[in-house]
Amino acid sequence: MIEAVVCDLDGTLLDQAARIRPLGARALKALAAAGFRIVLASGRSWRTVLRIQRQLGLTGPFIAHNGAYGFDSETETEWHRRTVPRTRAQEFVAWADAAQVMVRCYLGVGQPVLYNRFDLAHQLCWLKPEDRLVSNLAATLPSDPVEIFLSGQDAVDDLIRRFGLLGPDYELTIFKRVGYREVNICAPGVDKVEALEALSRQAGLKPDQILAIGDGLNDVRMLKWAGLSVAVGDGHPAAREAAQYITPPNVDPVLDGLRWALPDYLGLLSNTA
Repeated sequence: MIEAVVCDLDGTLLDQAARIRPLGARALKALAAAGFRIVLASGRSWRTVLRIQRQLGLTGPFIAHNGAYGFDSETETEWHRRTVPRTRAQEFVAWADAAQVMVRCYLGVGQPVLYNRFDLAHQLCWLKPEDRLVSNLAATLPSDPVEIFLSGQDAVDDLIRRFGLLGPDYELTIFKRVGYREVNICAPGVDKVEALEALSRQAGLKPDQILAIGDGLNDVRMLKWAGLSVAVGDGHPAAREAAQYITPPNVDPVLDGLRWALPDYLGLLSNTA
């Protein structure tokens, strides 16, 4: 019997413009009111996942930084944390200082997001109240970050040449964007399943009590691990192959997946459409 729904964000609950899909959102809220545990699980930062959780009117555990971090907004406690060691993180920040590249370090909920510099685009468009510019961040970084983030083009090549994509205590994930690339630096091998296993142990859940919904490569292991799994129809082929059900085109994938997985709740879910 399903007791928890684990839902990816980008491409799943969020559309291609990163907007919350309203039908899926209402369905998740209705299930939460009916007693289901709703867990958002994303490669995005803790502050983005927490913001979306709040916009949905939900509380409880969520997974961020692609499984490196788990936080419960109801109890205000961290329940999972895998970090880049502080000494290694300092090497990345020192490299960024020398290359004049902006980096940001995520330490966790309740702590500011630390920057070594603010570039013009960040100051004009992206600056958040919790952002902190720290003088000589490489030397003063206070703790192990759960993720380090930077972007660029030539700088990304230089970073890869200097550090490689994988080390004993870090891993670089590269995302191609229009005109630039983003780099996420986390502990090696972080994965949503690792965080889900930690949550399951804490909550007394088994995989067959969990429904997972996702669309990307970083959802594949989660879709295979969960008792029931739904892949978004226009998602990554590997995600579709891993799932037990694939949503058709031109539907809200979260609502459609929930209707497939939870037929006993069709009346409740129909009222959210």
